[in-house]
Amino acid sequence: RGWGMMLGSFFPSDKVVVSNHAASGRSTKSFINEKRWARVVALIKPGDYVFIQFGHNDGGDINIGKARGELHGSGDESKVFLMEKTGKYQVVYTFGWYLRKFIRDAQEKGAIPIVLSHTPRNKWKNGQIERNSESYGKWTREAAEATGAYFIDLNKISADKLEKVGIKKAVTYYNHDHTHTSLKGAHMNAKSIAEGLKKTDCPLKNYLK
Repeated sequence: RGWGMMLGSFFPSDKVVVSNHAASGRSTKSFINEKRWARVVALIKPGDYVFIQFGHNDGGDINIGKARGELHGSGDESKVFLMEKTGKYQVVYTFGWYLRKFIRDAQEKGAIPIVLSHTPRNKWKNGQIERNSESYGKWTREAAEATGAYFIDLNKISADKLEKVGIKKAVTYYNHDHTHTSLKGAHMNAKSIAEGLKKTDCPLKNYLK
């Protein structure tokens, strides 16, 4: 289960409707390449809130295999790659560049973007769970700050919770691997989003139960 399936339970159903367009295994780049983002943009109406989260699938190969990866960072760098699957050249940008595109496209439609750092993986070292505060979490925060979007450090909020329960109990929040969450984990992450939202000045927080 993903947090998008659980988020609606934190809002009154007669006032807030959650439309979940997440797709497993996608990166910022592949979500755009597959026209998934274009379909979301077509549905956005002024006043909507758009939750945006990527990172788990953005660090892989750029032009071979699944070719989901992008350049690291949040700057404006780009590079041309010959894509193995299509045999065509493609300009590839940084992870942060793609996030800024999502944010600005939503803002252009009159929506309010809320950007989240990605959920923590069940990977530990010296009693501490792995965090992304110096990589994708950092670049996500920078993209939000550059565009005036709201930012919730979901990675930190949920990682703090998992460290409190400990490495042995943390496994119950995941489903057979270190990334995909169980129903329990999905609910935890959705609750973390609600908690993070309360600490912002985003008007959507006023609708939380």
